[in-house]
Amino acid sequence: MSKVADYDTYDYDYSTYWSKRKYEHEAESLVLKKLLKNEKGGWFLDVGGSFGRLADSYYKKYSRTVIADYSLKTLQKNYKELKSKYPNIELIAANAYFLPFKDNVFDGALMVRVLHHIEEPQKCISEIFRTQSNNGIYIQEFANKIHIKATIKALFTLNFSFFNISPYQQPDKHHYEGTKQGSHVLFLNYHPKYIYKILTEAGYIIEKKYGCSFLRINILKKIFKTNFLLFWENIFQNILSFTNFSPSIFIKAVAKKENNRKEESKRIEDILVCPQCRGELEITSKRAVCRHCKNEYLKKDNIWDFRV
Repeated sequence: MSKVADYDTYDYDYSTYWSKRKYEHEAESLVLKKLLKNEKGGWFLDVGGSFGRLADSYYKKYSRTVIADYSLKTLQKNYKELKSKYPNIELIAANAYFLPFKDNVFDGALMVRVLHHIEEPQKCISEIFRTQSNNGIYIQEFANKIHIKATIKALFTLNFSFFNISPYQQPDKHHYEGTKQGSHVLFLNYHPKYIYKILTEAGYIIEKKYGCSFLRINILKKIFKTNFLLFWENIFQNILSFTNFSPSIFIKAVAKKENNRKEESKRIEDILVCPQCRGELEITSKRAVCRHCKNEYLKKDNIWDFRV
């Protein structure tokens, strides 16, 4: 079974990571505003959405939204605040490789700042595709392997193998989020062509591409105010997204399915299935049992735990 980044092991608080990254957060919000401008629908899925950092970007555009994250503790900690701010949001602890949702449910989905921790991206994206309705939109963010700084470095060192489309494992230094200091952490950067390939193989059609965080340079963030950086960030997103200069890239794709059947449900219980066998669940207030494989799942402090 594929390894999963488990932030609960060391009680890692992901919100602390973003407390000093206002520019990066606002830059990503700018991209999502562009990509979701004319979108609306029923169910929306935020894969790895953690404490709901990006919920403002999609919540009002979809009638029901779900954050699915492997960190049960993060969802429990933020439950009251999120439900207060977004009454129609649902929080589910789940493994992105084994999502506890029926086929053809979500009209929209996204995965931001997660793919670099995914060992088998093809498997993960195919699973998300399974849960989406025909013509459902999917937004995939990824760390760009061939951003301008990395490209210049590779050229100066004559490291031409760097330009193949295989994922690049970043050195372990400074990437210990949710893990023990000094441990090996999966932190992959991707070539855009590699992402296009796995998205199209899963069944998506690529619609748009935006670069993001063009000014993610510490010295610039120290010298200039965030609003100044965001002014230029917005311009660069609009005029330079045809390039691969930026360290982060967002892809908007559309799910194309021969089966146009859509799962129409308003309650979270109606779209849940066993994540292991996709069998029907017998659900009570705090317990769900698969009628096929008999696996049992519990609701813990308001959060369903469907982690495999």
